[in-house]
Parts: sequence; structure tokens; C-alpha cells
Amino acid sequence: MNISKIMHWIFVILLWVIGLLLTIPGGFLVYLGGSPYYLLAGIATLAVAFLVTRRNAKAPKVYAGILLATLIWSLFEAELHFLGLLPRLAAWLGLGLWFLTPLYRNSFRREPDSEEPALPSRWWVGAPSLAAVVALIVASMQGYVQNGTGTESALAAGEAATDWRHYGNDEGGTRFAQLTDINVDTVGGLQEVWRYRTGIEEDFKATPLNVNGMLYICAALNVVIAIDDTSGEEVWRHDPGLEPPAAHQYARTCRGVAYHEAQEGYSGQCPKRVVTATVDASIIAVDAMTGELCTDFGENGAVDLRSGLGAHERDEYYLTSPPLVAGDNLVVGGLVLDSQDLGLPSGVVRAFDATSGDFVWAWDMGNPGDNGEPAEGKTYTPGTPNVWSIMSYDPELDLIYAPTGNAAPDYFGGARREFDDEWSSAVVAINGKTGAPRWKYQTVHHDVWDYDLPAQPVLVDVTRNGESVPSVAVPTKMGSIFLLDRRDGSPVHPIEEKPAPQNPEPGEYVSPTQPSSPLPHFHPYRHEKDMWGLTPIDQMICRIEYRTMRYEGMFTPPTMPGGLKTGTMLYPGNFGGFNWGSVSVDADNGLLVAAPMMLAHRLMLFTPEQVAEAGPLGGLLLGKNHPAVRMDPEGPMPKMGEPDADNPYDHRRIKYYGVPAPFMSRLGTQVPCFEPPWSRIAVIDLNTKELLWSRPAGDMSDSGPFNLRSGIPYDVGTAIRAGTLTTRGGLTFLSSTMDSKVRAFDVRTGEEKWAASLPGNGQSTPMSYRSGKDGRQYLIVTVPNPTWRYPRDPATGEYIDSQDVRDGKGGYVIAYALGNN
Repeated sequence: MNISKIMHWIFVILLWVIGLLLTIPGGFLVYLGGSPYYLLAGIATLAVAFLVTRRNAKAPKVYAGILLATLIWSLFEAELHFLGLLPRLAAWLGLGLWFLTPLYRNSFRREPDSEEPALPSRWWVGAPSLAAVVALIVASMQGYVQNGTGTESALAAGEAATDWRHYGNDEGGTRFAQLTDINVDTVGGLQEVWRYRTGIEEDFKATPLNVNGMLYICAALNVVIAIDDTSGEEVWRHDPGLEPPAAHQYARTCRGVAYHEAQEGYSGQCPKRVVTATVDASIIAVDAMTGELCTDFGENGAVDLRSGLGAHERDEYYLTSPPLVAGDNLVVGGLVLDSQDLGLPSGVVRAFDATSGDFVWAWDMGNPGDNGEPAEGKTYTPGTPNVWSIMSYDPELDLIYAPTGNAAPDYFGGARREFDDEWSSAVVAINGKTGAPRWKYQTVHHDVWDYDLPAQPVLVDVTRNGESVPSVAVPTKMGSIFLLDRRDGSPVHPIEEKPAPQNPEPGEYVSPTQPSSPLPHFHPYRHEKDMWGLTPIDQMICRIEYRTMRYEGMFTPPTMPGGLKTGTMLYPGNFGGFNWGSVSVDADNGLLVAAPMMLAHRLMLFTPEQVAEAGPLGGLLLGKNHPAVRMDPEGPMPKMGEPDADNPYDHRRIKYYGVPAPFMSRLGTQVPCFEPPWSRIAVIDLNTKELLWSRPAGDMSDSGPFNLRSGIPYDVGTAIRAGTLTTRGGLTFLSSTMDSKVRAFDVRTGEEKWAASLPGNGQSTPMSYRSGKDGRQYLIVTVPNPTWRYPRDPATGEYIDSQDVRDGKGGYVIAYALGNN
């Protein structure tokens, strides 16, 4: 048998297999109400397989019909979106090459000396193939969205700040550096000038502070380090010797430190101090110049934040975010473990004197009007919504802006108390002196989607009807941004309450409406045509999954699987939208720079009895690290210790467990089930509500199918872990995309002006300062080692770390400055 006939039979088998794989599931998709394309394409492919098997010369004509129909259908569904067209067309183009080869024609010869049979012209397949290639080329040349350049105001008077004293640069979290040396014209000259290694592996999410000629950072487990801001040499380090409270992903995290200078006349220790809130649930203060413990702060340099919380496990409460410096107070919230349990530690927000560590006030939402410590034998209200992210402060109004979470469990609210619902998923303005709430704005009513506010509210002044309005921008996990007057919480632009999907599971209730911000958002409704895959086959499988999940847009109630239904599609997923990286602003002009993720999750509800019955299979169903799976399946259902007769909430059993999982392809390709981009960077003019520009954030060079680095520098919008830095030089910087790069974009146009490769993908927001020693403006980026990877394995919930490299030297602090030439 010659090579032509061998290839002929391989091609025949491939056609029959593809035809069957499209026809049978394609028929099921039609039954579910989905697109008939896959069924029809499958039937046509089977017809081609039959004709090729019979060596019938009509096969190329029928295949040409498939190509032409697919091209028309693809343009109808994906228009000229390149990454939407590619998986629809590429496989058919590759398969159709067989009809254009001499091997195909030679396969018809029965005798060695026989003449080539009369076959249709190659243009039957070549013409629609060429048209499809042209469509792909044109689609690949489409640019990013650009609508305008936005408001341009006169610069504010006064001396520009050159250091970086707070997590977000200033108390309002603007992440706006008032520096112009590195600008749209000079940024191309940026060069790496030094790099420092922390010696500490694992989490490194810290954005440094710059004060006193030093950079202050914290590594995993709250190791605080000071680095010379010009040379990158270590000045001191303080290791508190902490142990992680748990094995889960946030239990080593330190996102940053706080800095406080005592008022004139202070005679105690540490007039300048660096403060960290720890994963051991304490506040530690060290001398900013030496790194020595401030022993007159709290008890021997530390304040115990477990005080007043009652009995709880160590992993149920700790801190990952820096304290807020509000005048002479340190204000902290706390991370309360995401869990299916009730009666977890309180989400109380507390303030302590920054020099002595003495208690100042508490905001315990379950005890309105009582801002003191609990009486002896009592605790703060258990299980209340918490503030795990970063807060902001307006010193003129003396208001603290706290982004709240929601009460556990995340995905079932049938057992929540009235005050849980009142204060959850809201930005709350708190009086800085007393701890009394002044106003609140709730971004989600009765949140059962884990859409807690994850990001630092950002204070920015905007112009509305010719008047300057002191505002606060509130980024959410939904990919929405709410803009409020920070004096009273009223909307700067009218916010509409829109009807929300209804009919939750028994025992649950949902709000009939949800607030809808009028600003441009990043949560487009996902249609079946948005489902994606590397080939038409896995794209079809994702479409089937889409059809078997309940999805009526954002706020679709969590549901139980059953029958043909496999739960709810949660979009955006509980990673965001926005997360703890927040947003930055061009504070001079009221321009907001957003870098949201746009990923979805499958969300399923199970009863506790179903989870227990799952036994060993629970690890596949829920993920092996889920608390319901870790329990003994033969033992009793989990309880919150001994019931408290005075607090029935402490031992009420929940009705459902909520289980989210990434909405990834089931075929092992490790790509999301919906088309890119999966993140964006964009600029919104807050004065006019106009979207100035938007483009995918990050390319495929460091990621790809099957968790392999593709090396393709095409923008798809990768997962993003932190926020942006914006400067008066007209630039915004982003360093936490998965392609291991730091980039600078023109704030006005979105044009990429500069990029540099990093030793891994970052997890922090970059920052900038001017050194008082050499007068140069520096850009600082931090990168962990090992780096962070996405996605997680859908079956186990584990990150896929096969590409991580550990060298024992810890994370990176990398400095860039303009070259001398």
C-alpha cells in the first residue's frame, strides 16, 4: 500500500470521528436550545467521510460548502473578533488542506500507471479557504477601542509629593505619582538599575513604601525589610518568626506595611515607625530607621487582635492587608475565613493609638452605638461581615472608607441576620475619631455570590455640572465601579436599581433589584456564542455546559445541580472583576485606570447531607481542600463547638454548601470556556462617564493551552493579580499580568509606550518616587518566587505549578530609571 492510500485511510477515519463527535453532542445542544451549526456541520462531515471513503469526486465540493457556511456563520457570531474567529475556522482550514495536496489526488489511482482521475478544481476548497484566511488576517489587524482623550484640567497648586507614604501612595489610595521625569516622551529610555532578592519564597504581594530614603516592604509571614532607595542594598530586616495559621493560599500573605510619624514633642520610642498587621492576628511596630521592635507599643511591640473575638481556630481570623493610618490611629479589619460555617469570628473594625497601641474604638455592626471593647465574658458579634481589604481616609472630612465583605456562608444567605444584610458588600464611611458609621452605600443587596467589596476605595475629585465634587470610586468584583460623593454617599451620577433574576432555592431569598452603576462596566452578558475552545469540538462542549447551567446574567441565584442542570454560571467569578489591586486615577483630571479580570465560575449548591454522602468522591466534586470534604464522611456534620444558648446563630446548621469552580474546558486544555479577552486595561473619564479606551491586558507569550508557554505575543488579556500605577507624566503602569512583563501605557490613548520582561508574573501594584539622594525618578516592581500560576485544576482546586522555578533566593524588588544618555 503506497503512502497516498495510507494517508487516505487516516483521513477517512479522522473525518468519520469528527463527524460523529459533532453530530451526537451537536444534536444534544440543539435539544438544549442551542445552535444547530454543530449538528449540521457534523452531518455534512459524515457525508464528506462517506464520499471520501467511496472515492467520490464530489467530496471536495461538499467540504467547500462546509467551509463557506462556517465562514458565514463565524462572521455572524464573532464578527471580526480574531480570537472568536480563529477556533471556528482554523481546524476546518487545516483539515481542508488534504483536498489541495497531490496525495489526495494520488489516492484515487488504482494502478501504478493509471491516469489521474477527473476531480473538481482545487478552487472548490481553495476559494472559501482563502476567504477565511483573509477574514482572519483582517480580524487580527483590528485595534483596541479608543473613543477620546478625556478631560484635561489645570494642575493643582502646591508642591508635588515625591515619596510614597501609604499603600496607595496617599491616604485616598489614588496610586497617583505626581512626578513627570518619566513621561510619554522619555519612558522608552527606562532601564533596570538594580534588583534586590528578599531571600523569602512564596507570597510577595507587597507594594513598597518610600520614606526616609528607604523602601519598606513586607515579605511572606510579615518579614519587614528596609532597602536603600537608590542602591537597592538592604538596610535592616525584622523577622517576627511567625508560623502560617493554615495551609490555604492567603495564610502567608502580607500586601504591605504602614508608616507613621509621631507628632512634634513625642518623647517615646520609634518616632518614625513601620507597622504591619500579621497573619498571626496582631499589629507589630518597628523603628523605621533601625528595624528594632518598638517595645512600648502594645505588649512588647505588638497588639493582640484576637482579643474580644472569643474562641476560634487560628485560621479563622488573621490579617493580610496593611493597617490604615488615619491621623494618629491605626485602623484594621480582618480576614475571616471563607467558610460554610456560621458563628465565625467577628468582622469588627478597630482603631488603636499609633504610638501606644492602646484601644481607641471599635465598629461592631451587631452592636450599634457601642464603640467600646466587649464587657468581660462577652465578645464582638460573631459572624458579621468583615473588612479584609484596604481602607482609605479623608483627613479633611475625618472619614474612613471601609469596603465590607459578607457574612458566611458565601453562597447561601437564608440564615443571615438583619444587620448582616444591612452592612454587607458596602462601602461604609466611618468617623475617624469615634468609629461611628456616618453613611453607607451597598453595591449588592443580600449578596449570595461572594461579591464582597475587595478593593481599596479611591478618593478623587471630579467635575459635575461645573462643580468640583469630592468623590470616592468603589471598584467591585462584578467589574462595576460606583462613584459616590464622599461627604454623604450620594451618587455623583444617578444610579438605577434594575430588576434582578429571581427564584432561588428553597430557604433562600434574593433582592428583587440590584444597583447598576452608570459608568462603563466590565461584565458583558455572556451569550452562547461567547463560549470558546481551541477547536469546534471543545467549543461545542463548552456551549453544552453553558446551556446546562442556569444563567440569566449577573446575580443569577446559586442553584443545585439536578436533571440536566449543573448549577449556575457565576460571571464575573468571585476573583473579580476587580480585586485587592483596586484602581488608580489621574487625580489632576479625574481619569480612572481600571484593570479588571473577566473570568467565570461554575457555582453549585449541595445540601450538607449530599456532601457527607459524597465520601471519597467529594474531592472530585468539591475539590479536596473544601472543608466539607476534609471532614470525616462517617462522622457528624460540622458544628461550631458547643452551642451557646444565648446565641442561637452560633449553632444553626446551614441549608446548603456553595461550591465554585473555574469555568474551564473539560477536555484538559486548561483554557477558559469563553472567548478572550479575560482581562482588560481601560481608562474612564469620571467627569463625563466616557470610556476613553480599552484593550486586553497581557499576551500569550508566557501561557497557553495545556498549561504550556506558547511564546505567542498576541494580546488575550491574561489573569491580573494587582492594580495600576498612574503618573503625572501621562503614563499608567501594570506589572501583574501572567505574561511576566511590566508595561507603560499612554493614559490618554492606550498606546503601549514601553515594556520589559520580568522574572515571573507579579502580584503587586508598581510604585514610583524620586530619590532625595540622586534626584532620579524610580519605578519599582516586585515579583514573587515562585511565581503565581493560573488556572487551577478544576478537579482538585490546586494551582498547576509545573512551570514554577524555585531558586531559594526569594522574591524580587526591581528598580527602573531613565538612562544617563
